[in-house]
Amino acid sequence: MSMIMVDGIKDIVFHNGIVRIDCLAAGPNGEQRASGTIVIPANVTGPILQSLANAMQELDKKIREHAAEMAAKNGGATS
Repeated sequence: MSMIMVDGIKDIVFHNGIVRIDCLAAGPNGEQRASGTIVIPANVTGPILQSLANAMQELDKKIREHAAEMAAKNGGATS
């Protein structure tokens, strides 16, 4: 299994029942470069995107809870 760094999306294409998401990442000089392609069968694209959205909402909730706990420990100061 390989990993793809995703700082942005260059293009999304649907062809022959496959969704291809061309991803971008910042290179060493800060310039955007191709980092890979996510390939998803069209029939599972909806459920996969919904799972990602749900996971991100849950992660956001945990981050906010952690930040609130840290602020409470530090006397209410936030950064």
